[in-house]
Amino acid sequence: MLRITILDGGGDHSLVVEGKLTEPCVSELELAWKQVRQASRSRHIVVDIGGVIRIDAKAEGALTKMIAEGARLTAKGLYCTYIVERLMNRGRKECARQDRQAGPRESSSIKESNQVGQPSPNKETK
Repeated sequence: MLRITILDGGGDHSLVVEGKLTEPCVSELELAWKQVRQASRSRHIVVDIGGVIRIDAKAEGALTKMIAEGARLTAKGLYCTYIVERLMNRGRKECARQDRQAGPRESSSIKESNQVGQPSPNKETK
C-alpha cells in the first residue's frame, strides 16, 4: 500500500510518500510529481520518503529522474537516509550526463541540499 500526500507550504510543495514504493505504485508517484511540478513551476519541490518501508529498482529509477528534474529528497531514519544519499548521487550523475549531451547552451543543475536534516558544513577559503 502506498500513500502520497501533497503539501503546499507556501514557498515549497512537498510530496510525502509513505508505505511500499514498488512497481505497481510507481505510476502514482510519477503522476503526483507531474501534477505538483505543473502547479509549482517557480517553487522548490521536496519529496519526503521518510515513511517509505520498501523501495524497488523501478521506484529508485523514478526518484532518480525526479532528482534530475529538480526534486530534493529528504528522509529520516537510517534506511531512508541511505537511500536518499544514494539516489541524490545517482541523480547528480544523470544531471551531469544530460548537461554534457545538451552542450553549453542548455544546462541543468542540482543544488546541494540538506537531504537528511543535518546542517551542511561551511567551507571557508583562506
